[in-house]
This record gives sequence, structure tokens and C-alpha cells, in this order.
Amino acid sequence: MNEPDMSRDNKTLSKFKPANEDFEFRQFPFYWVMRLSNRYTHKMEVALKKVNMNITVWRVGMILREHGDLSITEITTHAVSRLPTITKTVYKMQERGLVEINPHKEDGRVSIVNITQEGIDTIESVIANTTRVFDTAFEDIPAEQLHQLNETLQKIFLNMDH
Repeated sequence: MNEPDMSRDNKTLSKFKPANEDFEFRQFPFYWVMRLSNRYTHKMEVALKKVNMNITVWRVGMILREHGDLSITEITTHAVSRLPTITKTVYKMQERGLVEINPHKEDGRVSIVNITQEGIDTIESVIANTTRVFDTAFEDIPAEQLHQLNETLQKIFLNMDH
């Protein structure tokens, strides 16, 4: 059985690693991940402002639309945010009639959040008004390539748990 040539693989990867002499920052995947994240956030903030929404409300609404009832902690995990930020956002959303908050049936210390019909209608309206951001970002990128991208990003994310 042939063993892979690790020295060749290490040499090939060296331009991606900041500690190596031949590192090229534009080849560093996290450079592009951060640039993409910031550009997406900016574009969405501009689009959301036009419909009187912010990015955190958008994230919470989209998460609840997909997952249904969740605890505030679970929403925080999916939204990649801080618990105080999500808690404040959820209560503001409740004031607007977008969500309902109820105690967990078995553990009253846990608050369960569910999206209301008004919340669903609002999120669907916002989707219609922000779809251009998605369409522009993924123009000329086939679905298979997006699938591969998601698989790679998920693998990197899981690797970071080691």
C-alpha cells in the first residue's frame, strides 16, 4: 500500500499557514471568510434597514421559522451571538408581536420562544425584499459548488472543536 507523500502536501499547504515563510495572506481561507462575512452583514444591514429590521432580529426570525420552538440559549447558539443580545432582541420581538415567550413545560427556568404568524409573515416579507443579496452573491455558482462549500466550511468548523 502506498503512503501519501505528506511532505509534498505540507509544502502545498504552506502558503495557507501564517507561520510559514511562503504564506500569502490572500490565500488564507479565514481572510476570505471574514471579508465575506463582513460584506454580507453590511449588504443585509442596508437591505434590512429599508424594511425596518436589524440583522439580529432577522437571524432570530429565520432560525425560529426553520426550527420552530427553541430556548433562548438554543437561538443564541444558532445565531452565533451573545446571550444578552439575543435575550434583549427576543423581548423586543415579543413587544412587536413577532414571537411569544413561554416557560418550558418541564423546567420553568428556561424560556421557550416561538414565532407568531405575524412573525412568519414579517420574515417572509423581508425575504422577498432581501433576495437580491442572495441572488447577487451566488450568481453563476452552481448548486453543487454551494453544497461543496457548505461541506468544507462545516468540516473546518468541526475541526475547530479539536
